[in-house]
Amino acid sequence: MLGLFTTLTVIPFLFFSTDAVGSVGTLAISLGTSTVCGISAYTFPRNIYCTNILESVPTSPYLIYPNVSFDYVSAGTTFLCGLKSSRRAIFCWNGNPVNTKQVYKGQWALSDISVGETHVSAIDHLGNEIRWWSKADLFPSSVHGNYTSLTSGNNFTCAITSKGKVKCWGPLSRAIQHSFSKYSMTTIVAGDSHMCGLDTSGFVICKGSNSLGQSYVPPGLPYDYTRFALGSSHTCAIKHPNGTAVCWGGSNGAHLYTPLNDTSFELLVAAGNITCGLATGNLSVLCWGSGWRTVSVRTLPLPMILPGICIAEGSDECKCGFYPDSGSLCAGVGVICRRCDTLWIQQLLHPELFPWPSESKRWMVEIIVGSVCMFVSVRGIIFSLSSIFDFMQN
Repeated sequence: MLGLFTTLTVIPFLFFSTDAVGSVGTLAISLGTSTVCGISAYTFPRNIYCTNILESVPTSPYLIYPNVSFDYVSAGTTFLCGLKSSRRAIFCWNGNPVNTKQVYKGQWALSDISVGETHVSAIDHLGNEIRWWSKADLFPSSVHGNYTSLTSGNNFTCAITSKGKVKCWGPLSRAIQHSFSKYSMTTIVAGDSHMCGLDTSGFVICKGSNSLGQSYVPPGLPYDYTRFALGSSHTCAIKHPNGTAVCWGGSNGAHLYTPLNDTSFELLVAAGNITCGLATGNLSVLCWGSGWRTVSVRTLPLPMILPGICIAEGSDECKCGFYPDSGSLCAGVGVICRRCDTLWIQQLLHPELFPWPSESKRWMVEIIVGSVCMFVSVRGIIFSLSSIFDFMQN
């Protein structure tokens, strides 16, 4: 059992580090505008559809810029933004399709966007600069450096440097950055005033406000939890290997609960006390929270939503292959990368259904054999030390 544990702790790191939980970007929720938006699957242009989440009778979804194709959508407290498929334009709106504004149009392509309470941030397509658009000049116009996993909360934005360190900007950045200073991280996701992610060993790290247990760290093995969603006072994550949503904090305090026991999710988003997830089975959007009178879980009247970002076919970004039927999901214009954290779990559990690519089989065998040898060596050292200790005691 310990030998398997050693193998698991080695393999996930090599695969998971190429994938960022905080950059899914096809579903977003803005509680201040009571709006949930997602990028439609099987269509081109890739449209953004939105609907009101809190009305007693679900409203028909509406389009944002029907003739524009989008790759990313992100939300803050009072507005949402979408990154055009050309990656050279950002459009924002406050939940009303009439009130839209283009905040960026330029020659430099962007790879991601993250919306906070009063600001928009984005990473350039080379990953070596972060840019901000802020109403109150609370953030620098830009910073240079190699960054990934861009995420924003209320008055702070954070990202991970090339050395795995968390770097933050904004009025509330100092405390958040300091709380992560001793960790080397692979992914981070921000809530209103707390932030969670995975360190390089695959363990959950949560820091910041913990008034209702939202920064509680659930027990488990490395990489048990991925793809986090953080609200104002709660945290949710997708738990391996079955993909169910597990939450903690809020009115439940530091206790785990599963809102939908048998439903597997591709991704989760949260705002306030509400969480929404994209169901694996039919790519529908399910939401739950404590603010609804009659039902605890609601299916939103949105079309099927993309489970990931469509990228150009032939790109070398897909380190772990392609998401099933991704060509059709992207309407023949691009493909979706298979998430590495999902692939290695499936290959370990069902090798007959998910074989390793032929060029990596020898590499994987070497890792597994090396891990077992390391375990045997460590166990031998422990046994020797134990024998010496017993001898001295006698």
